[in-house]
Order: sequence, then C-alpha cells, then structure tokens
Amino acid sequence: MCRSAVDLPLLRYGFGGKIGRMEATTRNSVYAEVTRMNIHDLVRELNENVGATIVQTMAGVKDRTSPYKWARPDGPEPRAEVEARLRLGYRVWRTIERAEGRHTALAWLMGANPRLEENLPVLYVQQMRTREVVGAAEAFVDDIYAA
Repeated sequence: MCRSAVDLPLLRYGFGGKIGRMEATTRNSVYAEVTRMNIHDLVRELNENVGATIVQTMAGVKDRTSPYKWARPDGPEPRAEVEARLRLGYRVWRTIERAEGRHTALAWLMGANPRLEENLPVLYVQQMRTREVVGAAEAFVDDIYAA
C-alpha cells in the first residue's frame, strides 16, 4: 500500500525526546524566531556558525566584507531583498541545526541535495526558492526523502 508523506509512520526521534516528525510547533517557533530576530544578531549568528563566505553567498552580494558589517550592532542594515535571503538562510540552517547539530546543518547547506535536483541548498536560499529549500530542510529532519 502506497502512503503519502502525511501518512508515513513516525520515523525518528524528534525534539524534546518525542518520536515524530518535525512538529508544527517547532516549525512555527523557528519561523517566529527568524521573524523577530534583530538582523544584526541574525547575521552575527550565521557568521559564527556557517562563516561569512557562506553568508555572502546566501545574500547574493559581491562585497566579502558585507556579512561582517551587517553583524555589527551599529552596522548598516542589508537591503530588503538581501535581508529576506538572510532570514530564509537562517531559517533553513536553524531548522537543521536544532535537530541535527551545527556541523550537519553546515554540511547540508553546502552539499548537493537530491530533493533540490542535486543543487546546493545555499543557492536555493540565494534564489529565494523558499518552498523548495524549506521543504527539503524539513524532509531531511523528518527523514522523508520520497520524491
């Protein structure tokens, strides 16, 4: 019997030691965290965890110093479209980091992904392909890789 992703049995240990898929409350809490977070703090955390070069790639900017400038509390704020990319990048990184840890989250961002046609998730962030990259991150956390 073929089952949809919604009907799949619970596959892994999730958050808080419970067995189950990434729960809606966790998904919503990551989204709320990203939405409420000060952009300077968000960039600083990304710089510390994935590195300024990857932050630059996510943002789609040429200036290698921009991530450092944005991370300063008194620094400039990125343009609106760049900020949207950074928030999306933080959202997918944080989704995986919460479930799998910092190193796995970085590897996931920079590795060819079968759910994204073997492209790098960081490039999907740069292109603002939100549905695909968020879906791939949640599928990774849930161990659901049915295409």
